[in-house]
Amino acid sequence: MAGRVLLQIRRDRRTLGMMILMPGVIFLIFGFALGGTVSNVPVLVDNQDSGYSAAGLHVGEQVLASLERDSALKVTTGSFDAGKAGVDSGTYFAAVLIPSNFSQLLAERSTGANVTPRLDVFLDGTKPSIDVAVADAVQGSIANATGIRGSYVVQQYAFGGVKFTGLDVSIPSVIAFVLTFLVLLISLLTIARETTSGTLPRLYTTPLTALERLVGYTVALLVLSIMMVSVVLIVGVGLFGAAVRGGWALLFSAAVLYALAQVLLAVFLANFAKNEFQAVQLAPLIALPSMALSGMLVPVQTLPVWIQPVAKVVPLYYANEILEGVMLKAYGVGQLATDLLVVAGMALLFLVLALTTVKDKMDG
Repeated sequence: MAGRVLLQIRRDRRTLGMMILMPGVIFLIFGFALGGTVSNVPVLVDNQDSGYSAAGLHVGEQVLASLERDSALKVTTGSFDAGKAGVDSGTYFAAVLIPSNFSQLLAERSTGANVTPRLDVFLDGTKPSIDVAVADAVQGSIANATGIRGSYVVQQYAFGGVKFTGLDVSIPSVIAFVLTFLVLLISLLTIARETTSGTLPRLYTTPLTALERLVGYTVALLVLSIMMVSVVLIVGVGLFGAAVRGGWALLFSAAVLYALAQVLLAVFLANFAKNEFQAVQLAPLIALPSMALSGMLVPVQTLPVWIQPVAKVVPLYYANEILEGVMLKAYGVGQLATDLLVVAGMALLFLVLALTTVKDKMDG
């Protein structure tokens, strides 16, 4: 019995190749993705410190120089208000304000005066690992500049001024991944079953064109996907209480648009799956690397520099950005227009690829 199964697999070279290569490819992707460190995080620094000539201190300049040398950050100088607006819009992950009397207060505190120097850091709040990296970099720059160690950083948070819980920041990515994996898997299995059951060869004898067949599959699978979107949102928000600060209509519509893109991707990939076993292999082959590269496990900014551009072509990356934007940042259509257009463009691309690779009825 075992020999018969192994012989059958050996004869299916495509399946055998995927079984051997897929674990190695996925492991390589995860290894590169999780081996990075936070780097080039865009922050804006407003140095208003005028120094303290009595003690010869110019801490603001030293802190700014230290931050500019820090490889974890990509520093831009400007006004604190502009930096806060940039955090709200996604241009920066943090804005730092070094107040005008910072050097003076540090000098007075070192002599025992009852004063409290403070350096304000306005954080995105939706990327905990980046928030920690920025706060540590700022605190470390103060210690490097003065040799004085203490907690002088006062953190503020964008998007309602609250520090989101781990559940809040995780749920948007989890929803996007669940849609990616389940929609792909179910869609691939459904279409592959059409071939193995003999339904597809019979469709070749009908007047239906390739486009009409693909649209038919897409509509049916999209209906199933809408049901999955509804269940995922109900469980994520209703059961686990995930934050939804934006509009529900936009959240649902964006999730359905992403599900449509995944359906069309499945329709395209199904052209290369000869049986249900190969279809099952294709879903994790797409979903698992997408998890590693999309920012779901670690922020894209922590990936190696040469991998970061690859993340920008992963559909799950844009799903994370959209769902996080709606649920945590209360973004509207205007702020998410680019991401929504990219997902729509990917859906159109997958449809074109599916049409160009599908078997015509004459080939059946």
